[in-house]
Amino acid sequence: MGKEWETKITRVKSNELLIRGYRLDELIGDISYASGIYLILRGELPSLSEERVINASLVASMDHGVTAPSAVTARTVASSVVPITTAMASGILAVGDHHGGAGERCMRFLQKELNVGSEVNLATLAKNVVEKTRKDKIRIPGFGHRFHTNDPRTTKLLQIANETKIGGIYVEFAQLIAKELSNQSGRSLPLNVDGAIGALLADMGFAPELGKAFFAISRITGLTAHILEEISTQRPMRTIVPEDSVYSGKSERKLK
Repeated sequence: MGKEWETKITRVKSNELLIRGYRLDELIGDISYASGIYLILRGELPSLSEERVINASLVASMDHGVTAPSAVTARTVASSVVPITTAMASGILAVGDHHGGAGERCMRFLQKELNVGSEVNLATLAKNVVEKTRKDKIRIPGFGHRFHTNDPRTTKLLQIANETKIGGIYVEFAQLIAKELSNQSGRSLPLNVDGAIGALLADMGFAPELGKAFFAISRITGLTAHILEEISTQRPMRTIVPEDSVYSGKSERKLK
């Protein structure tokens, strides 16, 4: 045997599985997947408010149609007739700083600026930060969107952040930055869904490294749907142009 090393995540014994100390068979059916994600990443079960925010964040990033690089990549690889897991992996490999990475980058940016300006009023700090980044021609990650000027996902997440009281200093700071960006630039540059999720994760104490991970955990479900549709309805080895796609699904319907 090699040298012993430690893990605090899962214990596996004959007929027994412990996840962070909880029997997996007792968790099954009694906690949500969102709670399971929080537990395995943080080591403890979430509060009801934390569970709601995690669940909302996962749903918010689930899919963004065939416009996303990960979806185009996954469908293209799927059209080569490969195992579905290969196409899923290819889509995740397309996640980077500019696609799915804004949440992590936003977390790092907010934490850095708040740490440097900890003695300054938040509104003043936001004003100073935006002035400096505009002067240095630096784009703040997590703000603005190539499709949305008023992203409904962000609006709902901020509503939930307020209702659950999970939104703290990072969410507040992010919103102040969005206000300053719009004021100083003269155009709408709101907090986008990645920035909102990043701020919420920061307020819940998650490490910035998990920003991309949360996006990937969420988006893998949408990618799987795209892959299944590709192999079920399209010919192999086709050239995929997102702009040529036409939505033919159900018309808008109400949840309640």
